[in-house]
Amino acid sequence: MTSVEAYTALAEELKEIDALSGIDAILGWDELVVMKEKSAESRAAQKAALASVIHQRQTSERLGELISSAEREGGLDPMQEASVRDARLKFDRKTRMPKELAKQEAILGSEGYQAWAKARENDDYDSFKPVLSKIVQLRIDEAKAVAPEKLPYDYQIDKFERGMKASRLAEIFETVKAGLVPLIEEITSAPQLSVDARLAGGDAAPIFEVDKQEALCAQVMERLGFEGILNRSLHPFTGGTASDVRITTRYDDKDFISGVAGLVHETGHALYEQNRPAGENLGMPVSEALSMGIHESMSLLFERMVGQSMEFWTFLRPMVAESFEFTENLEAEDFYKAINKVQKSLIRVDADELTYPLHIIIRFELEQGLFDGSVTVDNLPDKWRELYKQYLGIDVPSDKEGVLQDVHWSSLAFGYFPSYTLGAMYACQFFQHAEKSIPNLGAEIAEGNFESLRAWLRENIHSKGSLYPSADELCEHVTGKPLDPTIYLDFLRAKYRKLYKMS
Repeated sequence: MTSVEAYTALAEELKEIDALSGIDAILGWDELVVMKEKSAESRAAQKAALASVIHQRQTSERLGELISSAEREGGLDPMQEASVRDARLKFDRKTRMPKELAKQEAILGSEGYQAWAKARENDDYDSFKPVLSKIVQLRIDEAKAVAPEKLPYDYQIDKFERGMKASRLAEIFETVKAGLVPLIEEITSAPQLSVDARLAGGDAAPIFEVDKQEALCAQVMERLGFEGILNRSLHPFTGGTASDVRITTRYDDKDFISGVAGLVHETGHALYEQNRPAGENLGMPVSEALSMGIHESMSLLFERMVGQSMEFWTFLRPMVAESFEFTENLEAEDFYKAINKVQKSLIRVDADELTYPLHIIIRFELEQGLFDGSVTVDNLPDKWRELYKQYLGIDVPSDKEGVLQDVHWSSLAFGYFPSYTLGAMYACQFFQHAEKSIPNLGAEIAEGNFESLRAWLRENIHSKGSLYPSADELCEHVTGKPLDPTIYLDFLRAKYRKLYKMS
């Protein structure tokens, strides 16, 4: 069998596996959005049966043989070669995982979440500590078994950010930290922004009817260029498949801006999902997202670079006034101030654009310490408090508001957190290049015209899928150089010093 013939057979197998995974994705969306609680038991059985079938197909001897045959030299184009490369990576990771560790992973995935939820509710870190210790050890043992050539934490990072290492992250984050810590102190020490009470949330805010918010968000979604399903959920997310993308947001009747921000963020994800490689590459590994950081960059480019800009609120202000008459006398600047106000906070998910990266850097440094032994599960809460005080100047009053606030570690996800801030940095670097390529981009956004931006993203990023082996290489292809954190810092300095009238 030639490599081309093997690729044809491999493609057929991989597309069937992808179709099965698509069924699982639709079931998952349905479960989180519309399924009734009484159906939970039968849905769990359905998903377990489907997962078993998918795993068998992903680890079959036939699949391994087809990958080996397709790896022979010659005959494949770059997109096909990328699919074979990633098929090999996935197959090796699946088949090298010892059965005992896979079983332990499934058990700890359930035990970890339950232990964390109870510990968080009771502000009782000690009850979570034994399970967390097992989870960390599991991930170390997994890395040694599956990728012995990598450091254990590098392997965890690589699951989400292919080609990324802790040493490279440390360099990036040291640069960000050195620039942000004094900048945040500078901004928070300046006279604070006066935000109109109607946009400040809390008891003083008027009621923004949820049905009207949903209608407004549907209009915004359409203008941004996504024609898919929009629904409500407890936490905004994007689901479905590449040909059936579905998004959700949530609404606060005292704070309509959060619903719009969630909608814009998820629309960025959805446009990426819809516009990745199609045709003969649809359902192949090359059509998948390159990394969590790149996926997050596409959502944050819309949420931050577009949705938190003065131009965006110049476009949206009349639509808001039409939906909520009591906002008629507000100007675009009022919305701009409200969505960009800086305030130090304990909770990551509540953090603003300027302080958010420090929440991520703290988690990265703690994760790195857990894997290299410089941090233990015993002193983790103390280290958490120490870093929050050092970087953000905040005292952490409880573990519930500290080390227990995030679900990620209980869900066995180490190496995930960095993707959030990597995404923000990639978004900034991509958008800067888009502005150079589209001279009137700001004016177009102010008019509610996003066509040029969508086309630029589709051509330069969306359609590339996983062609490149790392996000840095995609970034270099698009912007001329790998990720450069100084671009991000320069953007934040310029934006917030101007907003707070310091320059």
